[in-house]
Amino acid sequence: MSGPLITRVAMLAIVLVVAGCGVPALETVPNADSLPSWNNGAPRTAILDFVARVTDANGVDFVAPEERIAVFDNDGTLIIEQPSVVQFEFLYARIRQLAGEHPEWRESPALRAVMDNDRQALADMTFRERGELVTKGQANVYQPDFARAVQDFLATGRHSRFGARYVDLVYQPMLELIRLLQASDFRVFVVSGGGIDFIREFSEPVYGIARENVIGSSMKTGLKERDGRLEVYRKPGWDSLNAGPFKPLNIQLHIGRRPILAVGNSDGDLDMLRFAHDGTLPSLVLLLKHDDAEREYVYAEEAQRALDMAARKRWSVVSMRDDFATVFAP
Repeated sequence: MSGPLITRVAMLAIVLVVAGCGVPALETVPNADSLPSWNNGAPRTAILDFVARVTDANGVDFVAPEERIAVFDNDGTLIIEQPSVVQFEFLYARIRQLAGEHPEWRESPALRAVMDNDRQALADMTFRERGELVTKGQANVYQPDFARAVQDFLATGRHSRFGARYVDLVYQPMLELIRLLQASDFRVFVVSGGGIDFIREFSEPVYGIARENVIGSSMKTGLKERDGRLEVYRKPGWDSLNAGPFKPLNIQLHIGRRPILAVGNSDGDLDMLRFAHDGTLPSLVLLLKHDDAEREYVYAEEAQRALDMAARKRWSVVSMRDDFATVFAP
């Protein structure tokens, strides 16, 4: 096939995956038409060079397919996370939906901030206070009912600035990178501090990443009988918080292999990025920098350590302003 035709086929596959169709990974190799939504620059060149090197069976940097593990953070790396991460927008909506049944919730400052949509109070909330929102919004519920609530929210929830559904505000260049990796026999995983069960409800139709390839924070659960059948029941409290150093530990637990490619956007991803970099195999680390106020947002408060280490270790810093020709998926 000619170069332009390959590009059109690749773009069609991406659009179909975003639309929810199960399109298999394309059998292709990196070339001048790969990553069409990336501007020519050092990060795009680094990606294409790395994939070409590790897939060249005759090259010194060849990595066997079983070792080609790629991990992506979720919030702010694959999908928009401002003014707050999508899962918290879900929690806010769900708490408001349930508030009529719980007048006592008005006595809680945290819950009252949600019901009054006090964005400043929500932004200033401590980790402990957020824990109350998690409990009220996604605990004490059967797993199938929780999944339906997530699906309903994702189908209707709209971003306050862009007016689009949250699942439409995914980064087109990252979708193209995922497709390129999958076509190059990489196994791609989402590794997030967000809830594993929340992300699983859209990882396949939106990212093209199988739900079993999602690693995230998980709540305590148990089995209960309902209508003569066993169901998983979500309990209050965390079973695992997949943040910071727990990301590499959970990668080891769930995958059993060290990734050779890692993508993140904040200090919370730093241990995961180092885990990929510090292995014995060739590796590529990408750090997404949010510096495009016109097309997305500008912020770096939670990425200073990661940016400093990227400079020391010569990781590829991806500028959303300079390296993304397109930000959001069409």
